[in-house]
Amino acid sequence: MSIATAVSTINVPFHGADLYVVSVDNEAYTPMRPIIDGMGLTYQGQADKLKSRFAKGVREIMIPTKGGEQTMLCLALRKLNGWLQTVSPNKVRPEIRDNVIRYQEECDDVLYEYWTKGSAVNPRKKTTVNERTPLRDAVNMLVGRKGLRYDDAYNIVHQRFNVESIDELDLEQITMAVEYVHRMALEGEFLGKQLELPMPKLDINIPLQWWIDNNPVVRSGNLSFGKSMCAPALDVTMPMLCGDNSTSSAIRLINILEAAGFDVSAPKAEIVAMRSHLANIEYGMKAIADACRRAGNKTISFRGAKAEFVIN
Repeated sequence: MSIATAVSTINVPFHGADLYVVSVDNEAYTPMRPIIDGMGLTYQGQADKLKSRFAKGVREIMIPTKGGEQTMLCLALRKLNGWLQTVSPNKVRPEIRDNVIRYQEECDDVLYEYWTKGSAVNPRKKTTVNERTPLRDAVNMLVGRKGLRYDDAYNIVHQRFNVESIDELDLEQITMAVEYVHRMALEGEFLGKQLELPMPKLDINIPLQWWIDNNPVVRSGNLSFGKSMCAPALDVTMPMLCGDNSTSSAIRLINILEAAGFDVSAPKAEIVAMRSHLANIEYGMKAIADACRRAGNKTISFRGAKAEFVIN
């Protein structure tokens, strides 16, 4: 990776951290170390992810600072939101969760506004961070009780109040949202009282690209299958089919519907059972392969409930 030199640099104060936007070859980049550290994440792990999943938007750039020039790993500003969305608040330590959510909600907008206009004013923001704290606390409780991902929990609020971010809620709506989330979180409350607010308009989009983005081990072939009858070429792996539930698009969809008040217990039970069954099969196949490898030229016998298998 060649090292470029920044043509121009601006400093952007953001929640007690100094972020930067620099220009190289007529494109805006942002150094990632201050952002990753500001969120409280482990730098090396995120740096490895950036180099593997955002290779075309990553550069090493020499940046002038008060302490002299420093080489920093930078990401194209247009790619920043894509990286932010790969960080799941549900998987980080509880003590940094609010920081992650705050950066996801505001960071890319602030940097873009500073770079293009010289200042950042979000006209959609109707409340302060402190005024939104009760809603974040309510969402924390909902996630803890229902086992949702944080982005799914926030999406439920966004859909109910027809906003893209909780920043767009006014103080009265914050109060309503807190009450709404509490009703969902408390057993027996949500189903009995949900008619006080209009039913949510479900805007669910989980495209094939979501599966690929959340399962980086998959290698894709033809993805432009659109209206054609054939599926894309995917190198599907066992971890995708029976690994971490957070990477399953089917479970993600079921969790969203369940949190919105729909009874989807039957398809949920089916998906969980199939994933568990596949995991057991994978374990058995690995055990057989391991036994064959250790046996060498010896005869191996596998006795099942109905048959006996012999491998010479």
